[in-house]
Amino acid sequence: MRVPYLLLQSRDVTDPVRDLEVTGFAATLGVARDAIAVVDLLARAPRADEVAAAGAVLLGGSGSYSVLDPFPWIGRAVAALRDIVVPSGTPTFASCFGFQLLTLALGGTMVRDPANRELGSIDVTRTPEADRDPLFGPLPSTFVAQAGHTDRADGTPPGTVVLATTAVSPVQAFRVVGAPVWATQFHPEIDERSFAARWLAYAEKYPPADLPRGAAMTEAPFLKALRPSPHASAILRRFALLVAGH
Repeated sequence: MRVPYLLLQSRDVTDPVRDLEVTGFAATLGVARDAIAVVDLLARAPRADEVAAAGAVLLGGSGSYSVLDPFPWIGRAVAALRDIVVPSGTPTFASCFGFQLLTLALGGTMVRDPANRELGSIDVTRTPEADRDPLFGPLPSTFVAQAGHTDRADGTPPGTVVLATTAVSPVQAFRVVGAPVWATQFHPEIDERSFAARWLAYAEKYPPADLPRGAAMTEAPFLKALRPSPHASAILRRFALLVAGH
């Protein structure tokens, strides 16, 4: 049976954001929650028939893992993206951890870079190559997005064009040349309020460097500095329109 969206999810069953991720994608795409079917990548890779039956494939973040971790399921996920998802021609959108999995699947390189981690609302710059892109073309030259990562792509993945950049993560978004496949290091599926809720769920694991001694996690200065990111959210809404007409 054909499903509108197939989310390839990389989260433990105990992850407090597991369901919030699905509802966040649904809300930003403008679809019902049950329009998104989920494959748990920790348990198995997607089958070719599942990908073929989907209107689009989504990949999101991961609160507990790095793509550089030596877990067998990460290798299976990378292989499935390389051998099944990208060649299928199914419209695909990957964010954060999904961006990183896709980078590896395309033969790119990921590196750990905690000194230059991006956390919170960041300013992203659109590249000139984005002018002709249906998702990124309408964006202003600089826009706000929500981000939370310590790993980053080391250079442009083969066969892609870079669509957005920041000073510490030069590859913030790309598209696979000749395929309807996009990836963003930032999170267009969440806004500043849902980002705050997600971070508070992970606060003990990812404590902010700017938290005053003895202060509650809710007093973290970076939380108070979060900004709306409507332009980033609009990227996913344009993706939904593309999927509807595909």
